[in-house]
Order: sequence, then structure tokens, then C-alpha cells
Amino acid sequence: MIFRPLFFSIGLRYSGAFGSSGFASFVSFMSVIGVFLGVAALIIVSSVMNGLEENMKDRTMAVVSHAVVSTGPEGMKRADPKLAAMLEAIAGVKSVAPVIESEAIIQSSSGLTAISVAGVEPASYPESDLIRRSTAFESGIDRLELLDRQPFSVILGNRLASSLNLYPGEQVRIMFPRGARYTMAGKLPAGRLFSVVAWFHMGTSDVDSSKALISLDSARRVMRMGEGFDGYRVWLDDPFEIDSFRAALPSDLTVRDWRDEKGELFQAIAMEKKIMALMLFLIVFVAAFNILSSLIMMVMDKTAEIAILRTMGFRSGSVLAVFVCQGVVCGLVGTALGTVGGLLGAAWLNEILGWLGLSEYFLSGMDMPVVIRPIMVALIVICSLLLSVLSTLYPSYRASKVMPAEVLRYE
Repeated sequence: MIFRPLFFSIGLRYSGAFGSSGFASFVSFMSVIGVFLGVAALIIVSSVMNGLEENMKDRTMAVVSHAVVSTGPEGMKRADPKLAAMLEAIAGVKSVAPVIESEAIIQSSSGLTAISVAGVEPASYPESDLIRRSTAFESGIDRLELLDRQPFSVILGNRLASSLNLYPGEQVRIMFPRGARYTMAGKLPAGRLFSVVAWFHMGTSDVDSSKALISLDSARRVMRMGEGFDGYRVWLDDPFEIDSFRAALPSDLTVRDWRDEKGELFQAIAMEKKIMALMLFLIVFVAAFNILSSLIMMVMDKTAEIAILRTMGFRSGSVLAVFVCQGVVCGLVGTALGTVGGLLGAAWLNEILGWLGLSEYFLSGMDMPVVIRPIMVALIVICSLLLSVLSTLYPSYRASKVMPAEVLRYE
């Protein structure tokens, strides 16, 4: 027979884990359900938010420069192999290549709109870059290479091409404020016709409707930059480690990073994650409050039994331990079930949504991105257990202060 301290056995009995009355079992069951739902919901929603953030980062950062480094605010007049080698040697840098970035106006027979154009070297793009993988058509050809094969060619975002009714092989006029020239009619922007060779689909409306890629040589010729360029575009393994990258650079270099263009977007995503986490944390807090309420009711229901135990020599500390044990058992069971349920729910979320017929209501039928981070799951579990323990202290303390003489006076 396994030895159990008396307070532990009574605590298990009151929690419904080791024989119990109907009232105690019902109260404990509802407390466990509350903790289970709170923990499971927090794990599932936080995993989805992590997935959405990662998805947004991968797709947006494939087009937006992680960082552009140059020797001065006006860009660079010619290539600097020493600077390129120094940048490649920094920890966390994946690739380095010259780039020209400019705002422009694109005009077709269907209309015109403002866009952002990047002059790039296709051969310098990392093989793993999402933009390289998303520009291929059914033939499987790497369409970025067509920028070098065909002079003055352009790759457009699919939404931009759709809004202008453009298809591969058609021509479109792109006008740049940089390289403008003065004529008898005044200052005219630099521009010429470009052939549409492909489009890309990144899955984000902002990128797909406002970005275009041309070759570095075409950008130089249109904007009359000679051998110059804006600076070296740097790809990082983790764009969010931009501060570490900047700290490794000499102070005399000019650096522009992704936060100048997309910083507000990711700040909004981070704020949304914090607000969502706070809301779901309140669910766990309410579940812990249910434990407190159930223990208070249990103390009121078991007052006579507590008084009898006290007259038999049961110490006040042991009485306190009885109800702490009851609340901790509810918290442990609820947290364990919620953790398992949350992990399974997050891992099988898309399948569950499909079984329920709700896939079309989330991301238009696309798979919901889910990223389960062990550190976040551990933090959720620790917070749940901590709240469960804290919720037991007050009712347990009240139970330990029951005076047997006053309770049993009229019994």
C-alpha cells in the first residue's frame, strides 16, 4: 500500500480524484474544464499568430531589402569589392548584391499607378529566396534570369499585373523621377517601355500590387547612373536581427534597413500579438478565479468536517495543505489536459477546420500557418500553474482559521 499523508489523501478526495461527494466532484470538474479551455485556447491562438508573423516575414522580406549599405547617402559610384567582402563576413549575412531602388509610375493602356521598382542582379539572389521560387511558371524556368537575357524586361506582382491587364510579352511604360532631364517642355522623368516577362505571387496584397523587378543594368541605363548603384543589398538569416547586423558595421557607412519601409507593419503585428495574448491570458485568469471560487464554496460546505478534524488534533497548517492540494490538483490536471489538447489542436488545426467546413472562412481556403514554439508553450504552462497555486492561498488560509468551538456549538 502506497503511503500518503493524511492531508494529501483528504485533498485528493475533495478534488474528486480519490473518492468524493457529488458536489465536490462537480465543482472540481468545472474548475478543471476552465483551466483546460484557457490553456488550450492560448496555445492554439498563439501558435497561429506565430505562424502568421513568420508567413508575413518570409513573404514580405523576400521583396523588401533587409538592409542596404553604402559609403554615403548618395549611393556608390562604382563597385567596392572590399566592402562587399566585409559585409559577407558578418555573422548572420546570407548574401550580398548591388541594388538600385526607386519609386516609379507604371502606365499601360488600362491605367497607371505608383509602384516601387528594384534593379537587381538575378544571379546574386539566394537560391532559397522566396521571390526566386515564386516567379516560375509551369515550365519551371527561373524567370529572374529572363531579366538579364532580355534587355529592359520587368517582373510584376500578380495583383499589379492584373489591375493593369498585363500579360507576359506585353509592353508597359515605366517612368522614374531619378534621372529626369530638362527639355523645352520642362523637367521630364526618365522612362521607357519595358517588356513584361513574368509576375510573382507573394500572398501579401501590399507587395503583389506595388512591386516590380528589373535588371540592375536596365535600371542604370534608364536612370543614367553609369556604374553606380544605391548600395549593397544584404540578405540576413533572420531580418529581425537587424540591430546586431548594424552594430557590426563601421560607423562611417550609410545603412537603411527594412524598418524604414515595413517597420510600422511589423510593429502592428507585434502589438496585435501582445493584445491577443493578454486577452487569452485573461481566460486562464478567469479559470484560476473559478478555482478560487470553488475552493471558497468547498470550505463553506466542509466547515463542519474541518472543525471535527481540528478537534481530533489536525493542525491548521494541515488544513491549509488540504485545500492547497485540492486546488493544485485541479490546476495540474487542467493544465496538462489543456497543453495536450492545445498542441494537438494546433498541429491538426487545418484538418479540424476542414472537417468542420470552415476552411473557406480562414485565409480563403488556404492552410492556416501554425508555428508551435516550445518556449511559449512552457511559459503558458508555468503561468497557468502559478495562477492555480496562487488562487488556492486565500480560501486555504480561511479554512485553516476555522474555530472548532464556534462551528460545533450547535451541532
